[in-house]
Amino acid sequence: MKVLIFGAGLVGTAYAWQLQESGCDVTLFVRKQRMVRFAHSGISISYSDMRDGGKDYGHTVFRPKVTDRLDPRDKYDIIIVCVKSNQLKDTVPYIAKYSGNSDILFLGSMWDEFSLAEKHFPKGRCFFGFPGIVAGGHTDSGINCFLFGKASTILGEIDGSPSLRLEKTAGILDTAGLSPLIEKKIISWLQYRYLVSAILPGLISKAGSTRLFLSAKELVSQYIIALKEGQRVCRKRGFEKRKVFPFGYFYLPGFILREIIRRRMGEEVQAALEAQMKHAGDEKKKQYYDVLNSGKNYKIPMPYWASFEKYMDFS
Repeated sequence: MKVLIFGAGLVGTAYAWQLQESGCDVTLFVRKQRMVRFAHSGISISYSDMRDGGKDYGHTVFRPKVTDRLDPRDKYDIIIVCVKSNQLKDTVPYIAKYSGNSDILFLGSMWDEFSLAEKHFPKGRCFFGFPGIVAGGHTDSGINCFLFGKASTILGEIDGSPSLRLEKTAGILDTAGLSPLIEKKIISWLQYRYLVSAILPGLISKAGSTRLFLSAKELVSQYIIALKEGQRVCRKRGFEKRKVFPFGYFYLPGFILREIIRRRMGEEVQAALEAQMKHAGDEKKKQYYDVLNSGKNYKIPMPYWASFEKYMDFS
């Protein structure tokens, strides 16, 4: 399969690296100023690989095919869009204009951006997903990435249907060890996942670190309550409740749920969260206000969510 990864950030680079290692014909779309450096020196990747039940720490230099332009004559089978949610407003029109008939997979966090995709692409051109298996941040010469063992690349069609492109994409991701998992209600799933991504940075910022957040009983409780407020927003927006951590555990007593959250956020997850805050602060702030403003529009009280507003200036 001929694949273009649009976006040379953490997620785009990690997916391009793993897909190329598995034998895919991969091209990485980069900014013009990075073309020469990436083409000659490659991309430095420090990794912590926790797949297959182990822990493999190492370093490699990834040398991808790179391009700084999109041309419909290149005829990619699929274009995987891996940019921050706050970059989609500028990215989507460009891809729509120059992508030809390629299938488009948006892989990342989205809130109101689905309507943007619908506006610029014909019906059926796009499908969606989330790179749950990869996290981390940037270094001076590349990326530092975590590949989690108990995580997946979530994929789905907007109408929930099984499709040939979904099957093919899941196939290449599986071969690359990127653990595809098909979700029939992908838009609802992404909405709930957005809540977690949006509120955690404020809590961590208030605590001072992820470790201190997890050790603070009151803050973990506030995290749960804030997510419940966000959950009401999602339901008001017409989305079904999805089994996204930790929403599936909300029926449990608070002390049990707090312990589950602490255990799920091991050292690698903590390091990845803090790296994301450092390198994606603009995106995290946007996500926080997306949810808060939606709550205001629907007149849903969100006192706990709103209480973290002053802690969002952490970038």
